[in-house]
Amino acid sequence: MYQVYIKDANSYTGRELIGEYEDVDDAFDKAEEEVAKDASIKYVIEKTSGNVNSYGELEVAVIAEN
Repeated sequence: MYQVYIKDANSYTGRELIGEYEDVDDAFDKAEEEVAKDASIKYVIEKTSGNVNSYGELEVAVIAEN
């Protein structure tokens, strides 16, 4: 599963989830679509495996960010 976030200084966590995708190409398409709307947008694409660490937090890997 790939999650696309937009960095947002006004949100509680500093980012806003804009979509979850099974295919990495779909995630990149969504991120590029958001950048096309506003060139100043910063995004992060994360891959989640469904595994959690000993603290119960979801393990993620950052695939791309701008």
